[in-house]
Amino acid sequence: SSYPIAVTRAEYPKTPGSLLAGAVEVLPIEKWGRDFIVPAGQDIRENKYSQAFEYTGVYVMAGSDDTIITLPDGSTTFLDRGESHQMRIPVKGARIKADKDVQVHLLAGDVASTYEMRWYSLLSEDKWSKEYISPVGDTTGQTRVVVFNAGTSTISVDYQYFSGTSLRKRSMSVAPKNVQQSEIIPTGSGARFNSTSNFIALSMTDTQSNSGSTSGMIYDWGFPLVPRNQLSSQVLIGWGYGCTGNSCGGGSSRSVVWITPVEDADLYIDYNNDGRSDQTISAKYLSSNRIMDNTDHDMTGAIIWATARNTGPLGRPVEIAAAWGQDGSRSYSGDNSALDLGTVVVPFYTVRVQHFVELDDDKNNDGVVNPGDTLLYTIRVQNLGQDDVQINDLDITNNGVPILTTYIEDSVWYYPDGGLAPIKIPDKTQGTPNPLDSTGIPNPVKLTKRGGTHDIIFKVVTQGTEDRIIYNDGTILQAHERPDLPFDVDIPLVVPAGQPKGTNNDTPDVCIPPGARREQRRRRRHLAAQEANEINSATFPLST
Repeated sequence: SSYPIAVTRAEYPKTPGSLLAGAVEVLPIEKWGRDFIVPAGQDIRENKYSQAFEYTGVYVMAGSDDTIITLPDGSTTFLDRGESHQMRIPVKGARIKADKDVQVHLLAGDVASTYEMRWYSLLSEDKWSKEYISPVGDTTGQTRVVVFNAGTSTISVDYQYFSGTSLRKRSMSVAPKNVQQSEIIPTGSGARFNSTSNFIALSMTDTQSNSGSTSGMIYDWGFPLVPRNQLSSQVLIGWGYGCTGNSCGGGSSRSVVWITPVEDADLYIDYNNDGRSDQTISAKYLSSNRIMDNTDHDMTGAIIWATARNTGPLGRPVEIAAAWGQDGSRSYSGDNSALDLGTVVVPFYTVRVQHFVELDDDKNNDGVVNPGDTLLYTIRVQNLGQDDVQINDLDITNNGVPILTTYIEDSVWYYPDGGLAPIKIPDKTQGTPNPLDSTGIPNPVKLTKRGGTHDIIFKVVTQGTEDRIIYNDGTILQAHERPDLPFDVDIPLVVPAGQPKGTNNDTPDVCIPPGARREQRRRRRHLAAQEANEINSATFPLST
């Protein structure tokens, strides 16, 4: 899409309806990865987990054709773009690898339970963190957080939450390759978790498992915690119904949006996403603020942002953690208007950067990048925040000219939107001529709020004698202590037949020419099938 969107996948059967339901946030592809550790498995049997993981499975989906997936037992499978592979996870800590970016969703349920089920998206291990913020506290639903330690030694995870006005500080010891569960996070409070080592954390609501309790079936939902360093100061709500079918039968919303700021802040809620704040909430550090639309019971598409206390809607941004899901205090057993599901609300950054490359001059008109062709690079910057990005608030820097290319002099142009004329950016007179190198260039025109889009372009000529990947990257530096924004893109260089070139020998960073891809894939599958015949007794069964 030309602008960011929020996507939710959810499902429940016609019978028993939304009492047996699951939902998962669909992460943007830049959050996908190649090395995943599943933090739960069917070996989590302790009663305190309400039998939530008696069935544990994952779906792995590829973002590119010819993706090789290495399963926990060492066997491989192949996926094209959009194809998925499902498997059960008998033991927590199972590792799934891929040679290209994939997304992984965890599905967990209580076998023979009437309703209990939870879905989670997973972050690849390289995106794990030492600190997380959870926005959900629910005394009725007995919300707890499960943390997993993938390391080889025991770690201590400290956490804190509010009980009334008192800040409670707790610590839990997590053994290697194992999980541990927090105390109940009470209504009105979020929670902060931190350790000296990376870990991953999942929120679980409805952890009651004692006889005569809800047995994990009334308010059952969960979501993955977002690392503190990945939070944003605003969020876009995806699917945000307050009730099943968005019909609350004259009652209140059963599902709400949960927001927790990382410091004292003012929250601004734009229910209709029209650029005007409809409500302001004064929120304390680590408070859990439940937000709903009492007019139509639908938070879908709402924008919520936070600024430092008493600085106004355009004040200093404050990061927030967000989720959407069932509020235990508003639901009850047999409530067909309740959606027994929820998701994390994915961070929605105020400034977005994208990087594109395309053929600008194809010398032999074969549609493939060959030596001597011209490439056009585009760096696209979008302002999705509630305030304009002023002149000189951004520094756009490219990390040198891409390898196997030569910069075309005087090819850098800045294209503002709003009908403004393109701006020629002069080459440097010292050092490398590309003005994007080294310190880069500031934005010469302000980016208007809520959608302002500017393009920066430059051109190069390709060279080389081997089939390779041409990679380019850079960073946008933001003023006012806002985070840096990296960008990158790659494109294959193919040496035409008849020109001398080296063999690629299955080297991962070398591009396989399009005509050879299917044969390469057929050969790999054949070899994988031969290996599978030797270890077929160790493969995981697929669930049906």
